[in-house]
Amino acid sequence: MRKSGKKNLNKSNSSIQSNFYNTHSADYLSYEKNIPYARYLGKIVLNQLSGNKDQILEVGAGQGRFTFEIASRVGSIYATDVSVEELKILKKKIRLINVNNISVYHYDLLNPVNTFGKETWDHILGFFILHHLPKEKLNDVVYNLQKKLSKNGRMIFIEPNNLYPFHLVEMLITPDMEWEIEKGIYTDYIGCFKKACRKNGMRIISSRKFGFVPPPVINRLPASTHLDYMVEKIPVVREIFCPFILLTAEKI
Repeated sequence: MRKSGKKNLNKSNSSIQSNFYNTHSADYLSYEKNIPYARYLGKIVLNQLSGNKDQILEVGAGQGRFTFEIASRVGSIYATDVSVEELKILKKKIRLINVNNISVYHYDLLNPVNTFGKETWDHILGFFILHHLPKEKLNDVVYNLQKKLSKNGRMIFIEPNNLYPFHLVEMLITPDMEWEIEKGIYTDYIGCFKKACRKNGMRIISSRKFGFVPPPVINRLPASTHLDYMVEKIPVVREIFCPFILLTAEKI
């Protein structure tokens, strides 16, 4: 009965997420309307890559908000998501932009199937995906993902800082951003992820809070990110008022 309950929990969460993203095509999720923001975060993730960068797996790619920036700096990227509709949009954009190193696959982190066989990747990336998952399932997620990593490969995630008080304001003023989808932000999912990494034989390379300028401002004034670097130097401010956290774990 317990196992059945866990499977139902996984399916329920996956259904909530996939149903939302299958029926919402919000501006804040698109690539075209977030290019400066995508470049800003993409650069931070790319700086975390070590060794080979030939094969990259992106989980939670959605419409490709960050995918194209990463693809321009690596050999090839496998973009995956739980939402079929989001992936359809991504495929159209790939054809429109004429990018030839992005492959698209449907993949559910909570109910993984053997989509890729024995294939492994140099690195696994994700942008704002972990907080959507039940924190009690993060150990299973990390276990399954680390099996797909090459030796010394890294998992690199950018996530919301769960101490940042203004995520709620962002939800209120951003069209199509819903509490039911984003409420995992205010759990201890970050600690659960790091614990899962250590349990599964990975070492934490980075756990760094950063940022300050909101994404809409970055998109209008890309140079405003220089303010971030000033704010990040103040420890107390960084811990609470920097909205993002960079999480990097390496397979030993």
